[in-house]
Amino acid sequence: MSNDPRFALQSHVDYLYANKPRRMAFNARTVDEFRAWQQALKSDVVELLGLNGRTPPRNPTAEKLQAIDRGRYIEEKYALDVGEGVLANTYVLVPKKEPPFKAIMVFHGHNPSVQYILGNYPNEEVAQERLAADGNYAQALAEAGYLVCAVEQRGFGERVTDQLQSPERGRSCRHLSFEYMLQGRTLLGERCWDGMCAISFVQNRPDVAPGTLGCTGNSGGGTTTLWLSAIDERITVIVPSCYFCSFKASILGVEHCECNYVPGILELVEMGDLAALLAPRPVRFIAGEQDPIFPIAGVREQFETVKRAYALFDAAEKASLTVHSGGHAYNHAFSHEWFGWWL
Repeated sequence: MSNDPRFALQSHVDYLYANKPRRMAFNARTVDEFRAWQQALKSDVVELLGLNGRTPPRNPTAEKLQAIDRGRYIEEKYALDVGEGVLANTYVLVPKKEPPFKAIMVFHGHNPSVQYILGNYPNEEVAQERLAADGNYAQALAEAGYLVCAVEQRGFGERVTDQLQSPERGRSCRHLSFEYMLQGRTLLGERCWDGMCAISFVQNRPDVAPGTLGCTGNSGGGTTTLWLSAIDERITVIVPSCYFCSFKASILGVEHCECNYVPGILELVEMGDLAALLAPRPVRFIAGEQDPIFPIAGVREQFETVKRAYALFDAAEKASLTVHSGGHAYNHAFSHEWFGWWL
């Protein structure tokens, strides 16, 4: 069979990317223009995520299932009611010190379950591998004295459908992504929805300090962190890790799971424009110099847009890009430093 290059489609999709105008790209010149743009784009993003018309409950119900003493904190597990008959297994790590606590929403990545960021591993080999990449970042933040809330993301662990992508990996992102698309929703939107409900739950706790809330996650957790923070201003300090990059270089340039795709987003913006919605809240992007799936050149390119947004507010010090020398990994030091400064 011949392989005639005239029939290949890469040049076509490259043409679409290069020539289709992103009609909501950031180009505000004043704070007033920024606020109008921010409101309009936020509304569009909510619609693309499939969240239009949905308001998170102010006081969602949550049944406490267990409490385990983990040394410097108590690991509590809840069944959080997020509506439509859906329960989200949600973990709250409560430090053993006097409240009120500063709270941080923490999202796991494309791992088998939320357990990995909690520092709960099936064996020593997995533990060593994950700890070498600072993969226990929820545990580390709790040990640093923050109250941590970690929702298991839809498609992983206990929150799967019958159509598992692969039994050994125990996830159903692919099926859920297409299922929600056919319903006019997105899997990322549903993960953000769970996060919004969990924020309400956390902020109603009497042991949580009001007025501030952090949010962080690595890889797929960085994805939820960025999108959720873009549409929910209750989050005041943001640290996405190993996700922020151009869509072209990462989500389109490297094979990714279907749960990364939001139909229509490139008609509106590139990722730097999306991240500009965060201004002027403090945000630190963590990236790996050798990350193979979120190339550093695309990260630095998109950060230029973010810097322009923060410059409008004379708030350059509130937008940070920190790059470690490794690959697709979190970084405790970068994260803890930022939350220590701003939360």
